[in-house]
Amino acid sequence: MTFLLPLELADPEVRPGLQRAEKGARASGTPFISFFTPTEMLKLAREAGFREVQHVSAATLTQRYFAGRTDGSRPPNNSEELLVATT
Repeated sequence: MTFLLPLELADPEVRPGLQRAEKGARASGTPFISFFTPTEMLKLAREAGFREVQHVSAATLTQRYFAGRTDGSRPPNNSEELLVATT
């Protein structure tokens, strides 16, 4: 699953977009509860019964899948993070 870092941990260039997404969700009556630190997310997954949990950062994903691109395309660091969990 994916989750978002709390706004204060997100890179400054992605904060305005995250704030707009949260505001839009709230305006439509949807609670936006996706902001977690990696430590919080790992703890929640373990408490939910997942035996093996791993946080994969946006920076790691960028290194893995965008390294060597000549067009400079890459997602922002510290935006959407990944949790891998198994039972």
